This record gives sequence, C-alpha cells and structure tokens, in this order.
Amino acid sequence: MKKLRIYICLFLITIFYAVNTAPAQADDNDLKAALSVQRAFINVAKNLKPSVVNISMEKSSGHSASIQNFQMDDDTAEFFRRFFGGTPFGNGRQQQEDPKIQGTGSGVIISKDGTIVTNNHVVSGATKLTVKLYNGNKYDAVIIGQDPQTDVAVIKISAKETLIPAQFADSDKVEVGEWAVALGSPMGLEQTVTTGIVSAVGRSGLGAAQIENFIQTDASINPGNSGGPLVDLNCKVIGINTLIFNAPGSGLGFAIPSNIVKTVANQISTKGEVERPYLGITMQNVSENLANHYNLKNQDGAVILEIQKDSPAAKSGLKPMDIITEFNGKTIKETTDLQKYVLQCEVGKSVIVKVLRNGKPKAISLKLEQMPQTFGLSKSEIAELPAKKLPQQSKLTGLTVKTMTSELAAKMRIDYKEGVIISSIDKGSIADKAGLLVGDVITQINDEEITNEDDFHKQIKEIQKKDSFLVYRSGTPMFIIVALEK
Repeated sequence: MKKLRIYICLFLITIFYAVNTAPAQADDNDLKAALSVQRAFINVAKNLKPSVVNISMEKSSGHSASIQNFQMDDDTAEFFRRFFGGTPFGNGRQQQEDPKIQGTGSGVIISKDGTIVTNNHVVSGATKLTVKLYNGNKYDAVIIGQDPQTDVAVIKISAKETLIPAQFADSDKVEVGEWAVALGSPMGLEQTVTTGIVSAVGRSGLGAAQIENFIQTDASINPGNSGGPLVDLNCKVIGINTLIFNAPGSGLGFAIPSNIVKTVANQISTKGEVERPYLGITMQNVSENLANHYNLKNQDGAVILEIQKDSPAAKSGLKPMDIITEFNGKTIKETTDLQKYVLQCEVGKSVIVKVLRNGKPKAISLKLEQMPQTFGLSKSEIAELPAKKLPQQSKLTGLTVKTMTSELAAKMRIDYKEGVIISSIDKGSIADKAGLLVGDVITQINDEEITNEDDFHKQIKEIQKKDSFLVYRSGTPMFIIVALEK
C-alpha cells in the first residue's frame, strides 16, 4: 500500500510538471520561429541596402515666359535663334527661366561599373539625373537606354567607391504566398524596407505598360518606390517595383519580374536597344459570350481586336476576331500565354499560328519581325523618347531625328505632319551640305513614306548614291537631293 501511494504521488507530480511546462515550451518555440523570420528580414535589409539607390530627376516643363507672359520653350527659342537671329522679344526683353519638374524614384545597382536598372517612367524626359547611394554620396547619371514597352530603363554613374551589385533570382520560380520585401525611397524617405507576401504572379491587363506580366504583392509600395527591388528572403531580386494601386481599402503593388528585367537590361547595356519580336496586334481573353456564340468547349485562346498596319500579323493574313488557340506548337489559354511565347522567340523566326475564324480552325504561317520602338506608345510617350543618332555604318552621320507628334508640332509652332523632324545636324556632314536644316520634317525618302524613326533608319540603311527627301519647311513641301560622297 505504501508503494502504491508513492507511485500515485509520482504520477501526479509528473502530470503537474507536464501541464505547467508545456505552454512555456510552446511559447519558447513560437518566439524562436518569430525571431528567425525577423532575423531573415534584417539580413535582407543589410545585404540589399548598399545595392539600392535613390534617383532624383529634373525635366523641363515645356513652358517658359517673358515678363509679358509670352509662352516659349527652349525648342521654339532655338528655332528663332537659328532662323531669325534671336527671340521675338528682341535683346531688350528678358525671358523667365523655364520652370523645372522634379521627381524621385529608386534604382538597383546591377554591375560594379555603376550600371543601374530602374523604371523608364522614373527617368523619362529627364534633363538631369542624380543618384544618391546608401552612404550619402551623390553622382550625376546618364541614361544608357530605355524600354517603354516594359517600363525598364538603364542608367549609369561613375562612382569613386566600390559598388555592390544586387543578385537576381529566377522569377519563373516565384510562388504565391512566399515572403516579399520591398526596398526603395517611398515618399522621398530613403532606404525604406517594407514586407509582405507575393499575392499573385502573371498579372496583366492593368494598362501600365505594353508588355505586362507583373508580380503582385501586398508589401507597401508608395510613390518613390518605383524602380526599387522586390526581393526574397535569400536576398535576391525577384522583381522591380513599378506600379501602385491605392484604391480605398486596398494597397496593391506590382513588380516587373526579374527575368524580364535581366533580359532587357542586358540588351540595353550591350546593344543600346532591345531586340524583341512582335505580332502587331491588340488582344483580349475569350469572353463567355464569345465562347457561347461559337459553341466553344472552353474559353481558351486570345481574341485579336486590332491589327497594326504593315505588322507581321497584317502581312500573314490574320484578321480581327480571329481567336488564336496555338502559337508555334504551344497551346494558348489566355493573352499572357501568347505574349510570353512570342517574346521567347527570335526576330526573324517563322512560326505557325492556329486560329479559330468564325468558329472554324485555320493554320497561318507568320514571320516575326522586330518590334518598333514606338509600338503601343501614346504620342506623349513617343515625344519623350530620346532622339536617335544614325547608325555608325550610315554615310549620313551627324543627322539626328525625332518622331513627329502633334504635341511636338504645337511646341514648335508648326503644322503637324506625320514623319520625323530633324533636331540636329553636324556642320559639314552630307546632310548639311545637301541643304537639310534643323526643323525640317521628313515625310518621304525615295518615295517611301516615313512615319517614325524606325522607318527613317530602315530607309537610310538602303540609301543610294543620290536620294530624294520630301521635307516640309515652315509648312512648305520641297524635294532635296542628298548626294553621297565617294
């Protein structure tokens, strides 16, 4: 009996100890897990901050005025100086300084040589760029190249100190639900870190860029975060923050996937531009009504809405309302599939596109071409693109042109004509000797219509010994013969 009482006491002591120590152990384990995640965030911040920069930009507002409020911008004043020897104010009137537009954004160092990737909208139209590093040092930056279609731009600084480039992850492996950390300068507050998760991948149809395949996150992204990195807990960049959607009750952020950023930035850095195939269509997903109308089994496919003139789609015979169901042997379930598969191809590649036309299957052969720099851009976006210098192999070096837009024509105080406007000519060049002038609007070369910079450069590559340029000068059309020197 005595032994039994002893066993019972030992049993009760054991139960009491277990009941009173289990919660403490559980709390301790929870705390350790929380501290582990906290340590991961701290590690991300420490590792990425040296690679994240603040970008300040200035650009002209496009307006300036005399003391009598006469509106004149720099381009117009330059025309008056060239053609009339001065401004309409005369020498006795003073012109007020052109007010500047200022903005801030973020960027990511991708190379020790000072190459930085950011959003195109952060630097578009900038007349001055200043980059501030995490240590406070500031440097002037130059734009290496821009890609409005993806909203990616590459700039560069010459820094005295050793720069630490960020490492990029494979964005194709990013999964919904994983941690995401956003770094940048929201609201001008530099070196800010916010956390969240990846809410979705493959987001499109937002109207933010011509090519959309965004990573969606609930990590706080505010004005100034644009161009900064979205990173995982392995301290690798999974995307570049680009878009904010701040409707009441929501706080959604969107980032360009790192794989797109790497491809675009590499081409800009090495070639100065992006080589990208395109079809030349606008499209949408198959609606329920459309599927019912054609008695389709499902809503797979991409519906062609519009086809751009002289595009690969137009040349192949594709038509509006064709439903693309297969591209180059790959099934198309939605528009993002088609966009992805086209971009994976090379310029010049021939492919087979399968469509449903009036509900009946049809196979069409198509050859992909280089996407024009201006494809899908608004006139204001085109106007902010940097003027292109002619290729080195051209014998008309020294001539710089810019796609003409109604906004640019209004600024120049000239009639709008579709074509390219000459923005500069090197003295002594072939173009200069032929009599071409700054402000001339080129609409044809050798009877070929010129509507934008891409048309112009394509025609110039095929230039002959003597070529006829149709230009408009002060609204008056004239032919100018450009004779190449031997």
